[in-house]
Amino acid sequence: MEETGLEMGKADFLTVTNKVFLDKSKPCHYVIVFLRAVLADPNQVPQNPEPDKCDGWDWYDWDNLPQPLFSTLDEM
Repeated sequence: MEETGLEMGKADFLTVTNKVFLDKSKPCHYVIVFLRAVLADPNQVPQNPEPDKCDGWDWYDWDNLPQPLFSTLDEM
């Protein structure tokens, strides 16, 4: 995956969401596709090829995600 440097194996479709944000200064519409994938090699470590755009990557249990969540995740 381009943003992490990880190579994925099999990926499964989970769901798709349709989110419209009208309360922004510039209203926007997002269609977000959620997939679940398995690492091609479980020993891979995520890379941060754009440190000026991203502070880094962390792994979390689905039931113990940091808050606040992106609204689409929070509504799932």
